Amino acid sequence: MHFQISQFLSRVRVIENDWFFVDVWGPDCNEFKPERWITEKGEIQLVPSHRFATFNGGPRSCLGKEVSLIQLKIVAAAILWRYKIWVVDGHPVSVAMSTMLNMKHGLRVWISHRST
Repeated sequence: MHFQISQFLSRVRVIENDWFFVDVWGPDCNEFKPERWITEKGEIQLVPSHRFATFNGGPRSCLGKEVSLIQLKIVAAAILWRYKIWVVDGHPVSVAMSTMLNMKHGLRVWISHRST
């Protein structure tokens, strides 16, 4: 199902996010290239978190940051309330050194609905 922005907004100017950091990501930064995040060995390429402007920082930080983090916690709590989650037997659980939580071997888990 497709919608036009005008179906939801009237007399509101919507500016497309047309800026990107050529100095950081290179001249092809506006192209969809998932391979840029994968090393030649097929592993995830780690990039320092300061290179991402997800929420930005300082006086121009994202107004929705706190709301999105609260929503994330609500969703996580709802999942943990409804489902039982445990690690697959024998699967190694080790954290890779990174600026964000990243599992060295991925995280294989079993999920089952909690009985009421």
